[in-house]
Amino acid sequence: MIYPVITLYQPWATWIMRGWKTIETRTHNRFASLEGKTILIHAGMRTDDSPAATQNPYLTREMINHNPDEMVNGGILGSVHVHAFGECMYSNSFRALIDCAMTQRWGLFLSDIKKFEIPIACMGEMGIWYYDLDNKLKIRKPS
Repeated sequence: MIYPVITLYQPWATWIMRGWKTIETRTHNRFASLEGKTILIHAGMRTDDSPAATQNPYLTREMINHNPDEMVNGGILGSVHVHAFGECMYSNSFRALIDCAMTQRWGLFLSDIKKFEIPIACMGEMGIWYYDLDNKLKIRKPS
């Protein structure tokens, strides 16, 4: 089966797989087409070392430091269902793990999180890209 994929920096991708981050946000609305779809979450090669990640006010210190060996880079970590897409409000900040009041953000509202036992190693890319899960192959956009 072919799935759309989005790439996130670590630790954000792992936080989704742990169920701590159930809204993935962007400052644009170009991911609206993902509403109603099951997508794959890819952890990019980069790790975010900004204060938003290392001192996240929506997580405890124990959560931020929880099992750092589990945070792999360069792989598809699992799947999620995007049950809604829309503009985020202040009240969404806790589930997004980022302030949604200071900057306009659009959110993918996630459910049915399924972490893969073994991440699938592959290179990601910007925007929405596609992966054939049956054949373990990155593909061009399906027609």
